[in-house]
Amino acid sequence: FRGPQFTVICSRAHVCLPPHAMAYNFATQGYRSFIKDTPGIDTDALRAETIKRIEAFDPRAWYDVPMETILSGDVLRSDADGSAVTVDAFGKENGRQVLAAPGSVDRVIAHVKSFQVGDVDQRAKVRSIEEVFFKGPLAAEIVAHQALDFHKQDGITEIEESVQALLVERQLNDALIADEQAGKVAIGRQAAFVGCVSNFTNFLDLCRKILRNMELGVPVVVLSRSNTTQHMYRYVVRLLDLMRERGVPLGLCTYCSCSIAEQRRLLAACEGSPMYFTGSREVASRIKEVAPKLMASTGGPNTMVVAPGCFSSEVAAAARMSNLIEHKGQCTALRHLVLPGASEASVTSMYAGASRVSGVDESLRKKEFSAQLKGLAKPIAPGYSVLDLGGAAEVAVRHCGEHPPAEIDEQWREAYLDVTAPKSLDPAFLGELTAWLNREQPISLALNCDFALARELFENTSLVVYTVGRLDQHKPALTAQARPQDGECFGEFPPRRQLEAVTAFPVIIPSSTPGYNTAYTPSFLRGHGTVPVQQWGLPSGLEACQELLGLCTGGEQRGYCRVLLDYLMDATRGPHRGVGSRTALFGLQRPPLRGGVCCLRLERSASLQEAAQYILPFAATTAKEQLVISADPSCALSIPGFSVVSESKEAFAASEPGYWSVVSLPRAQAVAAATPEFPLAAHFVSKLFAMGHIKSTLTDDAAFVDAFASSPKWLKMGGQAARSRM
Repeated sequence: FRGPQFTVICSRAHVCLPPHAMAYNFATQGYRSFIKDTPGIDTDALRAETIKRIEAFDPRAWYDVPMETILSGDVLRSDADGSAVTVDAFGKENGRQVLAAPGSVDRVIAHVKSFQVGDVDQRAKVRSIEEVFFKGPLAAEIVAHQALDFHKQDGITEIEESVQALLVERQLNDALIADEQAGKVAIGRQAAFVGCVSNFTNFLDLCRKILRNMELGVPVVVLSRSNTTQHMYRYVVRLLDLMRERGVPLGLCTYCSCSIAEQRRLLAACEGSPMYFTGSREVASRIKEVAPKLMASTGGPNTMVVAPGCFSSEVAAAARMSNLIEHKGQCTALRHLVLPGASEASVTSMYAGASRVSGVDESLRKKEFSAQLKGLAKPIAPGYSVLDLGGAAEVAVRHCGEHPPAEIDEQWREAYLDVTAPKSLDPAFLGELTAWLNREQPISLALNCDFALARELFENTSLVVYTVGRLDQHKPALTAQARPQDGECFGEFPPRRQLEAVTAFPVIIPSSTPGYNTAYTPSFLRGHGTVPVQQWGLPSGLEACQELLGLCTGGEQRGYCRVLLDYLMDATRGPHRGVGSRTALFGLQRPPLRGGVCCLRLERSASLQEAAQYILPFAATTAKEQLVISADPSCALSIPGFSVVSESKEAFAASEPGYWSVVSLPRAQAVAAATPEFPLAAHFVSKLFAMGHIKSTLTDDAAFVDAFASSPKWLKMGGQAARSRM
């Protein structure tokens, strides 16, 4: 139904909740109310000014004023400092960096451990600074610097989408601090470390991780990178100038320019600090060794599926653009194509419109963001061959035969493509493909096929971004399509089996960045849990939930269980409709319907009270049948509504690979240290269930909504509420 504040497809069996209750939690009614059509910017003016900045740039500038460590607005210098040259995205030297000596890093550590801001509410001042960066004179500068350092071809669109998305995330922060002021939550104000990404740093880092933290009084420490690090340093310098001008405490932002070894020492010394990072799973797992509270967004091999008879010239162009976008430097760039019966000739024809430009300035002038900037790095990876495209571009292709590749390397900023060519998209192959997608966990899946096939793949996988092409309307799907501000919620999740080795929580966008290090207050939980269960508004038929609550003898634990149920009763009213030029549905989802069995493993010393909060979200929803409880034989357990498999550690280890996800209790020390005891409900639930969006490439696509809104993949409340929908 479309109401004045939000659009939601819901069941009458649910209780009505205040429109902004828990609005900072994903997929609640309040969250959806923040997703609105928002105005764009004058992109032509920004483009023209950016080109001027690039043309006027002095290549000596980043040598003459090198990167340095800045603490409380002052540059730290020492005779023991080191020095290094910096390189751009293609390994070309472009400036100089002063590597802070251990003594200077010690000063940063001391600052992180001691600094506290007097007034935690810095929203007005920080947002005035943000306007200068994204709507004012600095917008062209940060785009130009990013283009010069990373060779980004379309930083203009990033700024426009940042201007729109920051409006959503500001409101999420507003809701969060309002609940803190009401005594419901406590925002962790340990300094947050920021490991910047190259491509979308102006939005993902400057806007989301730096400014959203700072405006709620969370200090940030921005770390240098081993490449493409100059443009982030330059915006931090500008940020500190603006903070000084507007009276924002300078201790809220630190830049640390140092070696990787010193960064690891810094992180390890600052126990309890969160870190926000976007990059590879391999690097994230190494960071998490020293920073348990790591919130990592990690990529995967984005995939396009083309049904037999659908590989038109329009679909071929969509595949080419998806593969070459930003010189394959966008996180949603195509890496894996499933094309039944594909031949070398058909893949070569896909690149018929490929082109090359002399540099990013030419890309900006031509508005061409999928042209190659250079040839492939040599030697070519084993197993790949270079397509003969007559000099227009270079693409390395590996034909994998009828089965998806056993291993696949991203080959970042290099035009690589793996092609799987089954004889048909029959049930046997689709089973193999869904298993592969759940193991590799791409960010994005583009589906150029009919609704039936698209729904089969949607329901049996757990990705965040799905796009369904409407080929009858000449609107094919790309992998590189997601506007979070429109409800096309975005996230770079690791495979569920790797989750705790890579990140504390999955990171969904839009979200409140400080919310990942926020917990409910003990007093709020105790009070919330004292209300009789009969007044919680639970749908009838959930007697098992009430029995589970009997395991919770502590007031805080019981209160948290109620918070989880409050959240689920609100967030399972979806899927919600997005806004904008495409038709998106977003919300909480069940694990894959086929092969998505989850396991809660209880070892000898596991607490039943802690186990209850993991079991409850399954017991209360349509995902109930997807949970298996495995317990050590020494545990004589009876879990209301569930059967318990009694098995040894060895027997469990043998069965473990067959599960989509596994939670083991008691939690390992590193896992427990990574998250608050009572985190925001959406973040806790995100470790158990899937979430994200699926969209049609058409506007107001009623046929798409009819086909996908009714999917049993969307998470719903169980009990009588579930039966009323049958």
